[in-house]
Amino acid sequence: MTAYRLPLLALAAALALAACGAKADKAPADAPAGDAPAGDGAAATAATKAGADDAGPTETSPLPPTAGTKLAAYAGKYPFDKVDGVAWNDHALVKAGIAASVKDATVRKAITTLEGPASPIEMRGDKVVSWSCEAHNCGSHQWSVQIDPRTGATDVCYYDEAADAAKSRWFLATGKEEKRDGNCQ
Repeated sequence: MTAYRLPLLALAAALALAACGAKADKAPADAPAGDAPAGDGAAATAATKAGADDAGPTETSPLPPTAGTKLAAYAGKYPFDKVDGVAWNDHALVKAGIAASVKDATVRKAITTLEGPASPIEMRGDKVVSWSCEAHNCGSHQWSVQIDPRTGATDVCYYDEAADAAKSRWFLATGKEEKRDGNCQ
């Protein structure tokens, strides 16, 4: 099993839960034992398997067929702008990607709860990239979330000048953490 499979499996589980919502807790009264209600998750799985030759995800991709398109739709918007009623920071794929990659709870909390300035989300190569920083402390405390919309693989850069003025911490989809020169811009 490759190193990035485990974070992708966690992402797939989060997506399945998000897709099922409250309906997953109850089966219809007339459903046979062991049957789950058929919903968007089942349709997405069937579509993924059926669409293996399409431009969408392959059978090994944990993402529903439209997930990448939805993330790419954020390009040119700010993280607080909504696409289909959901802001970037509230999107299930973004949350799951951060949770799967960032193992440091303090860093994860900062990235997901601190508010501050942000640049427009953009496509950099094949990744959808957001950048944000702490209000009134932007140069010293910033982060970037980079997601491959085809696979859900998420790399996160976190820079805290007080901890290390010369290097940023990178939490990679492979499960590795490394330090790189500079901040997250």
